[in-house]
Amino acid sequence: MRTLGDFSRLNARRCPGKIAVRMGDEALTFQDLDAFSTGLARSLIADGRGAGGRIAILSLNSPEFVIIAQGVAKAGGILVPINTRFVGAEIVGVLTHCGAGVLFVEPEFLPVLGDAVAGMANPPDIILIRSGRSGPDGPANLEDYIAASDCALSLPMVDPATAAAIMYTSGTTGAPKGVMVSHEKYLRIFLAIAIEMEVREPDVLQLAVPLFHNGGFASVLNPALMVGATVVCYRGSFDADRILSDVVRHGVTLTHWVPTMLAMVTPVAKSGKYDLGTLRKIHYGAMPIAPELLAEACTVFKADFFQGYGTTDAGLISCLRPEQHRYHPGMTGRPVFNTLSRIIDMGGNDVPVGAVGEIVVAVETSGMIGYWNDERATGDAIRDGWIYTGDMARQEEDGFFTIVERKNFMIISGGENIFPMEVEKVIVSHPQISEVAVFGMKDAKFGEVVCAAVVPVSGATVSLETIQDYCDGQIARYKIPRHLLVLDELPRTAIGKVAKGTLPALLSRYRTT
Repeated sequence: MRTLGDFSRLNARRCPGKIAVRMGDEALTFQDLDAFSTGLARSLIADGRGAGGRIAILSLNSPEFVIIAQGVAKAGGILVPINTRFVGAEIVGVLTHCGAGVLFVEPEFLPVLGDAVAGMANPPDIILIRSGRSGPDGPANLEDYIAASDCALSLPMVDPATAAAIMYTSGTTGAPKGVMVSHEKYLRIFLAIAIEMEVREPDVLQLAVPLFHNGGFASVLNPALMVGATVVCYRGSFDADRILSDVVRHGVTLTHWVPTMLAMVTPVAKSGKYDLGTLRKIHYGAMPIAPELLAEACTVFKADFFQGYGTTDAGLISCLRPEQHRYHPGMTGRPVFNTLSRIIDMGGNDVPVGAVGEIVVAVETSGMIGYWNDERATGDAIRDGWIYTGDMARQEEDGFFTIVERKNFMIISGGENIFPMEVEKVIVSHPQISEVAVFGMKDAKFGEVVCAAVVPVSGATVSLETIQDYCDGQIARYKIPRHLLVLDELPRTAIGKVAKGTLPALLSRYRTT
C-alpha cells in the first residue's frame, strides 16, 4: 500500500464481498467502495480536479463520506473536511483559504452556507450528497456525478509524498491553519494505530467521532480500511443509548470514545440494559480524563483500554496499552514504535526523568508536511526537522511521559480544540466590552469548558447571556463561553501581559454564573 486510495482497491481483491462500511441498514462492500470511489475519481479528473485539487466536504459520518475520501485519494486530490459545527463565515473562511474547487455537502447544511458561498470571488462547485437524484435546475448530485464518469479514463499513479488531506485547526491568532498530511505520513500513523492499538481485520469498529476530525478520519476510519476491518458509522448528536444499542446490533468489537463520551455511556452500560459482550477494545484520548471516570469505566466495560495521544500537526505520538494502565497509572503513554519524539528544554536538550519540557516530533517520521499556504506558520512549527507541539510533558521512567499543560493555553472541550484568541476577537468587538481574556476551566463532563474574563466599558453592564447571544452565529457554539468573570481590570504580569494562569482561580472564587 502506497496511498490511501489503495485501501479500497487492494481490499476489493482480498475480500470483495466483505462489508467495508455500514450505517443502519445501509452497507458497502469493499468491492462497492472500490467501484464507486473509482468512478468519482474519474469524474474529478475529467473536471480538472485531480492532482493537487482541493476537494472540500461538509457532511456528517456516512458511507458517502468514505466514498468521497477514497475517490479524492485515487484522483490525487487533497481532501478538505470541514467541521459541521462551523457557521457560514467559518466555512467560507476555510473554502477561501484552501481554494477548494468542489464542495460536497449534505442538503441540511445548505441553510448554514446561506448566501456566503455565492458571495465568494471564486465559489466552489456544489455537489449534494445523500439527497436522492438531482433535479434539472438544482446542484449536481453525487450519484449522478459518479454515474457520468468515463470508464475508459485511467487513474494516475499518485505520489505518496504529496498531501492527502488538509485538516483545519484554528491558529493562535484566530486565523485558520490547514495542516497538510501526506499519504506516506498517514500510512505510518495508521500502521502505528493498527499495531500499537490492535486494529485487526476481524474487528468491527464503531465510528462515533466525526470524520472531519483526525479522531474519526485518522484514528478510526482509515486504520480500519487499511487492514480490511468493518466500520459502522454513527450519525447525529451523541446519545448513549443509541451508541450502545449500535454496539449490540452490529457486534462492535472496537470503539473510540473521547472521555466526554465515556462519561455519558458508562452509567448506561452500568445499568445492564445492554449485552456488550462483543466489545473487546476501547480507544480513548483527545482530552484529559478524570482518574475516577477511567477507573469506573474499566470496571463497567469488560474490555481492554488504549489511550492514544497525538496532535493534528504531529500525528500519533504515544499509546498507553491495557497492561500499561496498571503499571503506569495516570501517565499519557510511551512513544509509538515508528515515530521519533523527544521532550526538550528551552535550549533544545532532552530533559531528564522527572523534568518537564516540550514534546517535539521528527518531521521525517510523522505528522504534517506543513501548513497550507502559510510558510511563516510552517517555519514557526517545524524547526531543524522537528515539529513543535506546544504540549508540555514530564519525562517518566522507562520512556513514558505525562502531559502536564499546554504551552499556548489551547482549550480542549468535548474533544474540540479551541484557541482563546479566536473567541477573544469576537467578544472584544462587542461595543460594551473594553478588554477580554478567554481561558479554559476543568469540567467533569467536557474535560474543559470555555470561560471569559471581561472588562466592560465605563458605565456598561454585561452578563453571560449578553456575551453568548453576541457570539451566537459568529463562532461555533462549542466555542461560546459557558462562564463569565466581570472585572474592573485584567490581571497582568510585570511586563504587562495578561496573566491568564490566574483566571481559573479567580473564576472559582468570584464566579458570577
